[in-house]
Amino acid sequence: MKTLLLTDIPPSSNLTAGIVTAQMCRFVPPGELAIFCVQNRHLHPEPYPDLADIPIRFATKPNELSRRSIRRVPIGKVGAMATETFRRWNMISPLVRQAVAYGKEQNVTSLWVILQGQTMVRMANAVADGLGVPLRAQVWDPLSWWLRAHNVDRFNRKWDFAAFDRTMRGAVACAAASWAMAYQYHQQYGTPGRAIIASLDRSMACTPQPRLRTSDEFVIGMAGQFYASEEWLRLAWALEHAGWQVAGRKVIVRVLGHQRPDAIREEHLDFLGWQSQEQVVEILSKTCDILYCPYPFASSMAEVARLSFPSKIPTYLAAGRPVLFHGPCYAAPAIYLKSNGAGFICRAMDPDAVYDGLMHLAEDTALYQRLAEGAQAAFLADFTLDRMEKDVRRFLGYPVPLSG
Repeated sequence: MKTLLLTDIPPSSNLTAGIVTAQMCRFVPPGELAIFCVQNRHLHPEPYPDLADIPIRFATKPNELSRRSIRRVPIGKVGAMATETFRRWNMISPLVRQAVAYGKEQNVTSLWVILQGQTMVRMANAVADGLGVPLRAQVWDPLSWWLRAHNVDRFNRKWDFAAFDRTMRGAVACAAASWAMAYQYHQQYGTPGRAIIASLDRSMACTPQPRLRTSDEFVIGMAGQFYASEEWLRLAWALEHAGWQVAGRKVIVRVLGHQRPDAIREEHLDFLGWQSQEQVVEILSKTCDILYCPYPFASSMAEVARLSFPSKIPTYLAAGRPVLFHGPCYAAPAIYLKSNGAGFICRAMDPDAVYDGLMHLAEDTALYQRLAEGAQAAFLADFTLDRMEKDVRRFLGYPVPLSG
């Protein structure tokens, strides 16, 4: 058996999706994987040396952002729709032909497609049909979020949703971003699904800490990307109104990731930039008191909140510090953290609510210790590589090792 991975982000050490994809690729038996990557020309992924033997072919992805002007010349809604429709009918077929030719060259017997963005959705069925092999679909986030964020017009959105539905109904298996997503897609399409979430080596689990580190400093840790910008602003406003103190302690916001955040005063911000996963877990565990995860309250983002699962959560849980989840109670991570006693759920968007959560964690020692211990227990139960390996191999149709 040999699998062709069709993706828009290759296995890479400097992109969140690339890190998870790389770990999944490591669970495929040697010599049984090839990759066709339709990559954004502006990305610069850094490959992993241990995956250098996997054959990979690159193609350039069409621009997926719909604009109402080209080179500062207005084209309006009709022009934007025409441009997107042109991409659909003229730029996808050549990519499909390249992917099919490459898959046949590699003698693949199965297709694994990561359905991120309209290009992957438009290619998936055609590549599977061209190769004559079963299709296994993976979804990071609901398609609605991507199409909205990229301003795709309503006509092309309708066609893309239809293509997504056809792909999911025809897939023999689905790798979902959360347990809620796996359940919904199974109910909606009849496709067997399982949640596959970013995971870490069991050895990275840090000893749960029973209390705050010091009596004069309160460090809020934040790792990864900033999708919930409005929620983040509410945290900043709460800290500003409180004079940058929690329970008499000076607040420091320690951020790890590509993006330097707005709204945090320089004297209270410690921006460390991008770090390896091992370094992130160690920094969060040893230098932070609570770990903050904002998630969107907006009704337009309800599907994303309900079905997606941020990769920062397993990292937070491995660090053995309490998680402050700032998002709606129906969100997939909120449900998980509550049911596993691994985080404090701040269910309202306003600044007073998030500050109240900070105070609870700062003043209630028993709660702090219980959530820290719950975090580690949840990590060891659900987010270790041995658990992930079993799920990935079952999704891709490979036998699970007896040790798994």
